[in-house]
Amino acid sequence: MPRFVSLISLISSALFFSVPALADTPNLQPGLWAYDTVSTVEGPVNLPPQNMTNKECLTQEDLNKGVDMLNIPEQCRLTQTDIGRERADFAATCNMGGMNSVYKGHSKFYGDNLQGQMRSETDTPLGKMIMNMTFKAKRVGEC
Repeated sequence: MPRFVSLISLISSALFFSVPALADTPNLQPGLWAYDTVSTVEGPVNLPPQNMTNKECLTQEDLNKGVDMLNIPEQCRLTQTDIGRERADFAATCNMGGMNSVYKGHSKFYGDNLQGQMRSETDTPLGKMIMNMTFKAKRVGEC
């Protein structure tokens, strides 16, 4: 799941997610990218904000794959992907261990950086859990 989140964060992380046609290649430069993600969880159990940083290489070949670069888990199904040069909107549903989750988010692309948000709602045995995530990334060099 962490790889899923970072890639969605990237295409917004980004893209999270029946696959409409890719309108344009996202305005992102290939190279080494550093991601900063802040997540909060609300519901029967509340967690303080969690910060995560990660670095990942993004190649032109990855960008050309569009949503296929996301490696979506088998338990998930994309319900919306609208990827343009400057923005991506996405949604997915997942059934992980009998718990259903709905993800929705967006990213904006600025060539050497990006930013976005994602929200998920998961039905758990304890009740509905809501995760809100904000993320930003910047190109930090060559791979």
